[in-house]
Amino acid sequence: MTGGVTALPDDRAVGAVARFEGELRRFVARRVSGPDADDVMQDTLLRIHLGIGALRSAEHLAPWVYRVARSAIIDHHRRSRPVHLVDEPPEEALPEEPSEDVRRLLAACVSPFLENLTAEQAEALRLTDLGGLTQAEAATRLGVPLPTLKARVQRGRRKMREEFEACCELEQDGRGAVIGAKPRCGC
Repeated sequence: MTGGVTALPDDRAVGAVARFEGELRRFVARRVSGPDADDVMQDTLLRIHLGIGALRSAEHLAPWVYRVARSAIIDHHRRSRPVHLVDEPPEEALPEEPSEDVRRLLAACVSPFLENLTAEQAEALRLTDLGGLTQAEAATRLGVPLPTLKARVQRGRRKMREEFEACCELEQDGRGAVIGAKPRCGC
């Protein structure tokens, strides 16, 4: 007995896992396709078997089992990603760098929206997103801790997005990156 909690006996744990194995199998199959789902399920069951002795309470069994399954699924997806043996990512994965003229045009379009942000958020976005500095460089320049600068950038971007969505209909690619916009009103 440790800290007033009794370790879960292995035979009870195995029975409890078996009780919802079908649901767990469906959970894995929704996230991993084809025969790989069986491999991930076997990996999950092995991890459960090896780690169940450390589980201290039956109340935590189901969340723990699903956490183990998620971990096995994530590991599977990491292993199954294509590996590029060259130092650079494939050409189609690289975003096209906008020209300096395009950057100036975009900066002019964004400037009115920056006025709706706090001064700190606007400056953080001017330095990073418009000025090309890294967040670490901008934090040093402004004399603020990096986490503070990151929070300002994140909040500023969120507010800017709200402003843009109120003004324009945004077109996005499959990753959620904005690739086009149509004005909703005369703003």
